[in-house]
Amino acid sequence: MQIIFWLSERQDKRESDATVIYKPGLGARFDIGFIGPGNPEISLDKVSRFEREIEIGRQKHYMSTIILVDRIGARSRITDMAKKIDGNIIQMSMTYWVKEVAAILHTRMGFSHDLLNMGGEDSIEYIKTHMENIDLKHFVG
Repeated sequence: MQIIFWLSERQDKRESDATVIYKPGLGARFDIGFIGPGNPEISLDKVSRFEREIEIGRQKHYMSTIILVDRIGARSRITDMAKKIDGNIIQMSMTYWVKEVAAILHTRMGFSHDLLNMGGEDSIEYIKTHMENIDLKHFVG
């Protein structure tokens, strides 16, 4: 199975920072925002801006939306608001946020990864070790 992933997709004037098509008919869009604990409506706009289905070529895909933010204010209701419209917001300031993204992808589309079976500290060590092996020259033109 081939997983397709690209950055900076633009369609119908709506932009996501990254898109993944996990398998035919199933994918996710990622939006990254450093908005902090400010106005929760800004985050909600990010969650609700993308269509739940998109057509790429002749194939329709169900798309999950995952918003990554730096942090959410202590009294913010944005996480509950996102759940009501079937979206996910994850705080990058939380220690195990990458593991949480993997769990959401697993629930939404059956994505399987070693992180899902690791404890929190083991997941941090796994990420640290594997990040050292990434050659960023492959991603920069």
